[in-house]
Amino acid sequence: MTKDKLKLGVVGCGRIAQAAHFPAVQKAKNVELAAVFDPSALLAKGAGMQLGVTAYTEQQEFLKADLDAVLIAIPDRFHVPVSIAALQAGKHVLVEKPVAVTASEAETLIDVLGKTGLQLQVGSMKRFDPGIARAQQVIAAGDIGRILSARCWYRVMSELRPPVEATLFPAMLVDQDVRSRETALKAANRKTHLLATHGIHTFDLMRFLLGDFAVSAATMAVDGADHSWHGIATTEGGAAASFEVTASVHAEWTEGFQVYGSKGHISAQIPFPFSRAASKVRIFRAENSSYEEPIFGDTDAYKLQVEAFAAAILNGQPVQPTALDGLKALEIVESVNLLAARAEPDHRKSA
Repeated sequence: MTKDKLKLGVVGCGRIAQAAHFPAVQKAKNVELAAVFDPSALLAKGAGMQLGVTAYTEQQEFLKADLDAVLIAIPDRFHVPVSIAALQAGKHVLVEKPVAVTASEAETLIDVLGKTGLQLQVGSMKRFDPGIARAQQVIAAGDIGRILSARCWYRVMSELRPPVEATLFPAMLVDQDVRSRETALKAANRKTHLLATHGIHTFDLMRFLLGDFAVSAATMAVDGADHSWHGIATTEGGAAASFEVTASVHAEWTEGFQVYGSKGHISAQIPFPFSRAASKVRIFRAENSSYEEPIFGDTDAYKLQVEAFAAAILNGQPVQPTALDGLKALEIVESVNLLAARAEPDHRKSA
């Protein structure tokens, strides 16, 4: 393409689109928001009026519009069918994580994608947090030597999450029928939904920082709606790693990682994503016994994500993370689920 801005349409006008993607697209320097689509007339028309763009309630009509690409921000079970429809309509795709519901479904999407000559990026936006990106660059460059040990954690707030989100979110358009239906579906599939929704961030982050790894053991604790997964893994480079994914904790949000190498150490505190702040990263180099603590100005990971997607499409470069990255993260989710089920106490299995 030989133009300055990518014409983008957004699929889904619900919570994540309003809280994260619409503001990001509006601020992105190389993106033009051209249209929105949602089967809910309330959401589509309301978003279209607020954003000053054409709103569609029929998918086929939307995909016929003059668009270079689409950003898909809808429930997980629709990611693959809508991504395939968009690709077959000649649109590049940025799809929210997880890329699919199952690894098998992701493989089907990859097969279709390979026949189109188009690109699909998975919305693992934490890779675009400048603090995390800086940590990855340092590790990849070998600045802290060979990685020996790593620990990652992700703990979602329980009681504190609604008031924190109410503080950070814009005024929201809500279709109560849609919200009630989606809430019921998530509750009915809570264990599967929680690990796929939250754990996928941790597993993609671990791959981004450490490379591919295999999970050797995992366990899960449950108390009502609260679930906590813990596991251990070994990277292809031979490092020992551990992880925790807890949804939810009756405390403040906490997420981060610690990576120890033969020449130094990196740690990060990752903020609640809708704060749009960068991670607080500390890089210790043993050779001169000093810390680096970088400070960043442009820190909205959602904006940086869509700008990177647009730049790749406009310049004919590959997107990151790819559909294959999305597949590998899902394979880890499925591995953790399987290992945790095997480790589950007999009395809980029979309950």
